[in-house]
Amino acid sequence: MGTFRLTILLFLITGSTFARQVDADRQRHEIDSLKHELELTQNDTLRLVLLTVLGGKYQDKKLDSSLYYARQLLPIARKLNYKIDEAYAMDCNGYNMYQMNDPATLEMLLKAMKLAENPGIEENILPREYLDKIEYYNGNCIPKYLWTPHTLRFEMLGSIYGDLGHFYGINMENRKEQLKYYFKARDIFIAVKDSATLATIYGFIGDTYATLNMLDSGLLYAQKSYNLRLQIGQHKWLGIPLTIIGNIYFKQGNYPLALQTLRDAIQIAAADNQFAPLSRAEIIIAKIFLKEKSTDSSIFYLNEKFENAKLANENFLLLESGTLLALAYNLAHDDKSALKYFELSQILRDSINNVENARKFQSEVYDEQIYQQQLETAQAEYKNRIKYYLLFAGLGVLLIIALILFRNNRQRKKMNLILQRKKNEIEKTLTDLKATQKQLIQSEKMASLGELTAGIAHEIQNPLNFVNNFSEVSNELISEMVEEVDKGNTTEIKALAENVKQNIEKILHHGKRAESIVKGMLQHSRTSTGKKEHTDINVLADECLRLSYHGLRAKDKSFNAEMKTDFDETIEKINVVPQDIGRVLLNLFNNAFYAVAERQKTEGEGYKPLVSVSIKKINDKVEIWVRDNGSGIPQKIIDKIYQPFFTTKPTGQGTGLGLSLSYDIIKAHGGEIKVNTREGEGSEFVIQIPV
Repeated sequence: MGTFRLTILLFLITGSTFARQVDADRQRHEIDSLKHELELTQNDTLRLVLLTVLGGKYQDKKLDSSLYYARQLLPIARKLNYKIDEAYAMDCNGYNMYQMNDPATLEMLLKAMKLAENPGIEENILPREYLDKIEYYNGNCIPKYLWTPHTLRFEMLGSIYGDLGHFYGINMENRKEQLKYYFKARDIFIAVKDSATLATIYGFIGDTYATLNMLDSGLLYAQKSYNLRLQIGQHKWLGIPLTIIGNIYFKQGNYPLALQTLRDAIQIAAADNQFAPLSRAEIIIAKIFLKEKSTDSSIFYLNEKFENAKLANENFLLLESGTLLALAYNLAHDDKSALKYFELSQILRDSINNVENARKFQSEVYDEQIYQQQLETAQAEYKNRIKYYLLFAGLGVLLIIALILFRNNRQRKKMNLILQRKKNEIEKTLTDLKATQKQLIQSEKMASLGELTAGIAHEIQNPLNFVNNFSEVSNELISEMVEEVDKGNTTEIKALAENVKQNIEKILHHGKRAESIVKGMLQHSRTSTGKKEHTDINVLADECLRLSYHGLRAKDKSFNAEMKTDFDETIEKINVVPQDIGRVLLNLFNNAFYAVAERQKTEGEGYKPLVSVSIKKINDKVEIWVRDNGSGIPQKIIDKIYQPFFTTKPTGQGTGLGLSLSYDIIKAHGGEIKVNTREGEGSEFVIQIPV
């Protein structure tokens, strides 16, 4: 520090000593007057006001005195049913208790929070003439003419959130909870436009981020605190955010900017006797000088800081400064002074360790309290969940019955309409032949799905069996759980609950599987709108392959075939009409399985039926290859297979429209369909669709 700056600082400290003494005398006189008035009055409301003011006078100065008046305040507030003051009293009690390491701190602060979060406490507050007498109150940071029941409750709630943040940070070192409550307090003070307290909360958030080494976030909020204090004219408090900012610069390794910022903080803090930020700024400067090997400057700042830490009654600051002084004197080869401060540091460390052991013990107590609260909450939630499950199950049964009735009614209407339509078609003349032919083609589009109905039923039976079985087991487990609840056996209850949870997950899995099958069936049965959609061609082909295979197995239980798939997983969704392409694939798969089944009948067990499908992307086209090792297509009929009504199947087993419609659908998509076959070896259909 330059000579001029040092002179200014010493002048400010010396001048402030006299001002501090005058201020102390004035406050002592005020406190004596308040105590005398408290002894004389019998008015409970006035006693509440006096106790509030007296507790505030001692806060952060004499914890035992502040706690003494806060404890007297609490029963009076309850007696008068002033709930905001009751929350204030509990907050004051909790604030003083956590600084005195009282294990009941968390319970007190949580009760205060729960009370202050209830808007109903705004109904009954102190009369205005008594409110105006309170100078130290949570609402003192906003003008008294803005004091309303709502703003007073919000101010109170913000203060409690802030104290919970301090508690979790100082006593529990739980930075996550600390920041959570600081941000809650921030939102409150923004809502009530309490800029002064908001600036303080910004400082707390910035300092917490700095402790977590999240330096950019810390600097952002510390700068917010500084700017807001500057904006509202709180110049005497600028030393606090400047100290936080200087500490962040120090951690970032920017020593010149840190020194400049911290010296400004010292000048402001010294002018108003703010010993805590003053000593903290000095110790950071001393650390910088130690880093830069400036031992004499470090010793100067550390000596100043040691005295200020005494005045601030900060044992941690005293320990830190004493330890650094011992190190600095050792570097300066002053063994006598180094030994002196080393011994002082040891005494302070032993004292702090005792406090830390007490905090560790109370942390375990707090953890147990929180665990019990969570356990009670979990049990209540579990009971409610069981009720909801039963309710939803009942609603589900009713919904299923309603859907069945609705479906039957709709089917009946549909059948009546079909019969009426058929009657009208019979009465039509030969001039309607074209319309009849068109209707026949549409019917063929659904023929492939009709052949698969039994296969779909077979495939959907498995997930439904799983759903039924796991539902029965879950019902038995819940009965056992009820018995264990009566016995109070929580370990068995948890095990049974886990089993029920696993069963429900399996029920959900198989239910979704059944749902997927039904959706696929509906997708294929739905009349095509002709609109193209982004479709996963791999999924569509795999689904059609399985449906076709199960459809044939439903007709012939002895039939088995090997299925092979080779899908290009890099293919993105392509723009096609999914119902139409699905019908093409079903037709090709049906023909392939029919071909291998017919060959198996003639060749017996030595023959292994095989149907395969592969999908590849080649340039700007997707190619779908459907192969079988059936008997193949005779060359003499290759040119006829796409003609309408041409079929090689026995009468009653095919309409001859499948390949004809498939050819039209692929052409409508701008693609091609080709066939390669060798009689006696198998067939291969190739579909090309532009991407």
